[in-house]
Amino acid sequence: MTRPTKIEAEKFNAYYKPDTDFAAFGRLLQSQWRQSKKFPIGERGNYLQTEFATTSKANYLTDKIKTLVQYEVYKAKVEGKLISEPRIWDNLLSSQPLCFKLFGELHYDFKLATKYFKRLFPRRVSEVTSVKFEHSPARGHIDYTGDHSAFDVFIEYLNLDNNKGFIGIEVKYAETLKDDKVKTEAIFQKHKDAYLKLAAKSKLFQTSSIDVLKRVPLQQIWRDHLLSIATLKDYDEGFFVFLFPSKNQECQDAVDSYVQQLKTDNEEFNNFYPRHLETFVDTLRQVCKADWTVELSKRYLGL
Repeated sequence: MTRPTKIEAEKFNAYYKPDTDFAAFGRLLQSQWRQSKKFPIGERGNYLQTEFATTSKANYLTDKIKTLVQYEVYKAKVEGKLISEPRIWDNLLSSQPLCFKLFGELHYDFKLATKYFKRLFPRRVSEVTSVKFEHSPARGHIDYTGDHSAFDVFIEYLNLDNNKGFIGIEVKYAETLKDDKVKTEAIFQKHKDAYLKLAAKSKLFQTSSIDVLKRVPLQQIWRDHLLSIATLKDYDEGFFVFLFPSKNQECQDAVDSYVQQLKTDNEEFNNFYPRHLETFVDTLRQVCKADWTVELSKRYLGL
């Protein structure tokens, strides 16, 4: 991956000076995809015109996924899930639509989902029983993290011993994890007691790590990991997957730093599984030969 030049990006209305190298690359891929489909442009090349996007659901690659997203948007309004309109429809670069494109078909086909996750986690998964989106076991409940964190994707499965397990997945694409520092500190102070209690109970973190974990860029990873730790009380086992493109250097740096805050890098002990998007997309193409999986790979990875 090389960062596109300004001239290359401007050909597809994809130049945005603040972009990181990977964000510039991803924005260009999405803009090229939109233009190849002759879909009407929104505010920039990686946006669809909003009315067209909302009506056509053209951001999504299969009819089943379009139906699923429409239903999840409706549920979000009822249940307070964080799915933002019109972003879910018109922003081609956003990671939330990517969640549905990557895992949406698996929601309808547990046989395919089982084949997929058994390849990804053969020592964990025997049978997938559920695929959910923007899921929290009890959003805002003090028995968990007390905040409103949720997993982008939540997989329920039976393990090799027929016990119940879960995979909580956070999906990133072009994000840098460099959230607003003031907001991040406010979240920590509001939920400090719950976070520190879970961290201490888990015995996974270095004693000196909290001051690093509570700050940008690690707090979001930490909060999701803590949510997975809290969710373990409802299952026999479970783990947290942080999924991102290998070329997103900001995410890779954050993951490397996060692992240093753990007492061990043994995934089966700490239940923290950082994974690259390339692996998940390639595995999907192996277990599902449909044309849309090829389009997904080209659109998000240029492969």
